[in-house]
Amino acid sequence: MGIRLIVEVLASAPEALTHREKLLLVVLAEDANDDTRVTWNSVERPEVLRGAKLSRSQLYAVLKSLIAKGALEKLAAGQKNGAAKYKIQRFAQAQSPGIPDTDAPPQCPDSPDTDAPQRPENPDTDGSGQRPENADTDPSQCQEIRDVSVPESGTPTPLNPSSTTPSASKQESQPAAGLDYGIPEAARPLVDGLTAAGVTVRWPFKGDGWFPVLALIQKSGVPAMVDHAVKAAARTPIESAKYFLKGWSELPPLPSPGAERPPLRAVSGGWQPYQNPADHSVYQNGF
Repeated sequence: MGIRLIVEVLASAPEALTHREKLLLVVLAEDANDDTRVTWNSVERPEVLRGAKLSRSQLYAVLKSLIAKGALEKLAAGQKNGAAKYKIQRFAQAQSPGIPDTDAPPQCPDSPDTDAPQRPENPDTDGSGQRPENADTDPSQCQEIRDVSVPESGTPTPLNPSSTTPSASKQESQPAAGLDYGIPEAARPLVDGLTAAGVTVRWPFKGDGWFPVLALIQKSGVPAMVDHAVKAAARTPIESAKYFLKGWSELPPLPSPGAERPPLRAVSGGWQPYQNPADHSVYQNGF
């Protein structure tokens, strides 16, 4: 289990996959072996259904679609003593160095711009009203003719002062609401938790790059991830949140719903602190 296979799925999965299919493939990649690309555990685990946001019936429909599109292969069916095994296929690398981009740029050197007015030997013949030799003849903008809508103070008079001016000033005074700065809503508790704990790092994830973080939040929960990051930051200076991905991937999953802490064995008489014996003769035996 690791991040390498997740990143490969995000970067190279077939374009024909839907968002739901790609999210399930990311969740399966988090559980699969990086080398063999085969899943370890059952695909019906609550962690898989919760991470892919699917019901059990929807899960098998999406798995069937992934197999049909060549992104997944079923190696073995589920048995009484073993879970079904699925293998994530190897994808073709998009935009690899050996395959140049075939999109011809419109301004390539061997295809000069043929628009005559823009070529050096053909001056622009458009008689613009803003050229130095052609002064602006709009009387409302001439310096010698003052705009009657602007009083001597230089402040324009609004058309409807009672309605537009207060609302405009109110909008300018209020900060823009709902700014997420590119951070998904599900990842905001993790970002805020690290910042509140004094771990200020960069979050260089964009778009689909947030999928591994969201999958790990679904798997291990925000408190465990924040605790791990605080301990790691106490040992060494850290600049980017990508540093935590490997450690986060090794955290245990959240306990199953309804799981209870095992009861501890009670000690008769309760715990008592140790006290030296009052009879000093016990030390004569070598104790």
